[in-house]
Amino acid sequence: MRIFVTGASGFVGSAVVAELVGAGHEVTGLARSPESADAVAAAGAVPHRGDLTDLAGLRAAAEDADAVAHLAFHHDFTDFERASAMDQAAIAALGEALAGSNRPLVVTSGMAVVSSAGLITEADPAAPGIPRQSEAAALGFAQRGVRALAARLPPTVHGKGDHGFVPRLIDIARETGVAAYPADGA
Repeated sequence: MRIFVTGASGFVGSAVVAELVGAGHEVTGLARSPESADAVAAAGAVPHRGDLTDLAGLRAAAEDADAVAHLAFHHDFTDFERASAMDQAAIAALGEALAGSNRPLVVTSGMAVVSSAGLITEADPAAPGIPRQSEAAALGFAQRGVRALAARLPPTVHGKGDHGFVPRLIDIARETGVAAYPADGA
């Protein structure tokens, strides 16, 4: 199967690309820099140069694929609305390319955008007013002949090679001798 992956050199995307290539799939990975292209190629995938704003390039890559995994997100939380709009435009371009084909479009979203007082389930949509509407953008294509799927990621994703939130918490605990978490202190 030919699979186009956005975010192919990112933390989640690189793990997905490794699994897909290991399973024998032909993977094309979006790469916005020469370094990302090198990482995608080293993982056994074919780099597709571009970024989330290159809507024509996204459409072209999706048209040539049997499936699309949209794992990229522009992580500029100082302008979350712009990043969210960029994400929705990318999903629209990918979905348009797949419309009527019954090919899958998998997108990632986060549980942090869901507002719920209890357990969060797949029936809980993103909270009103939250700019990131990845799930709704993708699932809207289900009515247009796309097998749309949304995978919700936890607020932090970590593992080998992580350099984000969890490693920073570990560093703080090492520096201060205290590992804190929100609770009643028990």
